[in-house]
This record gives sequence, structure tokens and C-alpha cells, in this order.
Amino acid sequence: MSLSPEAGPETAPARATGRTSVPPNAFYVPSPVVLLSTEDENGEVDVSAMSAVGVVCLDPAVLAVGIKPRRQTYKNIRRTGSFVVNLPLQDGLEAADYTGTRPWRKEPDKLRNAGLEVARLPESGLPYLPSCPIAMACTLVGNLGRHELRLDVPPSHQVVLGRMTECSIDDEWLGEDEVRLEDMPVLLYLNRVYAARGDVLGVQRFTDDPAKREAKMREYRSLGGRQE
Repeated sequence: MSLSPEAGPETAPARATGRTSVPPNAFYVPSPVVLLSTEDENGEVDVSAMSAVGVVCLDPAVLAVGIKPRRQTYKNIRRTGSFVVNLPLQDGLEAADYTGTRPWRKEPDKLRNAGLEVARLPESGLPYLPSCPIAMACTLVGNLGRHELRLDVPPSHQVVLGRMTECSIDDEWLGEDEVRLEDMPVLLYLNRVYAARGDVLGVQRFTDDPAKREAKMREYRSLGGRQE
């Protein structure tokens, strides 16, 4: 596209003004890719990639994950009341796709086939993936299904709410009293397509007074600080 002499380099092209109604689709919302590690009552570990995940409370830290009820992951969580959210990086894309598209009941060796190793968190003893820089152990605190969501038909996913009770991070990603999340090449998911994160465009409160912004960012990101 060429710009006219009157249009400077910052001038954006005109956008179409029409809009079209389309069927609701949750995949239009970008989300992170995570690997959920769970175990059954016999200690058998399963790992599955999930993208229907998000933070729903900061203090205490509560995560929500949408899981198909037929998945072994969901059955394990309901039986044991715990799970671990592992955050993979871009170099773990193949393992993420493999575990997310192979059900445990058909491929019980999918961890080995995906090249994933499992270790145990020091406090809870729950299974996590050392290949992922962040592992967050969660205790089940809520489950939202057909009744709770007031639906006429069973939903495709059950919404599992987990309170984070333990967090382990690779020292490579630790800064001075903070985690360098903005440097992590994490995986994103959008409309069934994996994507890489883009450039950092700004920090929260970049429209605020610089001194106030800097003080708030130190408060927000401090490993010992209270989140608001």
C-alpha cells in the first residue's frame, strides 16, 4: 500500500465500516496454552494441553480451566481435588499439541511419546513438568457445569476453579524480586491456531504519572507483594 504525500507515516488506512453478525465462538478470544498435569488415585500421571484457561481472582490466586468432562484430566481432578498448571514455551509446541489431541484412554503412553518428563513439587508432591518454566499447583475449589451455569443442555466443557497453593519457577526467569514474564516466549491460541507473543507494547498505567506508575509496578510485580 502506498501513502499519498499528504499522509504521514503514522496515518492509518481507512477501515471498512460494515459489521456482520456471526455465530458465537469462544475461539475468537485469544488465550494461553497450558499443560495440565494430574494423577489418578493410583498415582498414574496424565498431561493434557488446555487453552480454555484464565485468572479469575488475584488474591487469593484462583484459576479457571474449561475441560471436557470425558477427559481423563477432568476425572482425575474430580477424584483427587488437585491439578498443576504448567506454562510451556514455544519450543514445547509439539508436546503441547500431541498431549492436547491424544486422549489418555486411547494412548496411555502419550507422556513418553511426547518426550515429557515428570517430577514432583516439593511442598504438595503433585506432578509437574520441569520443561515448563512455571508450574502452579492448584486445589479444586469449585466446579461449574450445567446446573451452575443454568444451561438447558450439557456444556461442552466443565469449568474447574482451582486455588493456587504452590508455585515453582525456573531460576532462569527470575529477576530482582520479580518474574520476567514479559521475556518468556509463551504459546498463545486463537481460533485453533498456535501463535507466538508479539512485542511488548507498554506496561500497565503507561497513561498515568510516571512516578506513580513505577511505584505501582514495583508493588504489582514484587514476589512478596500483595496483588490488587
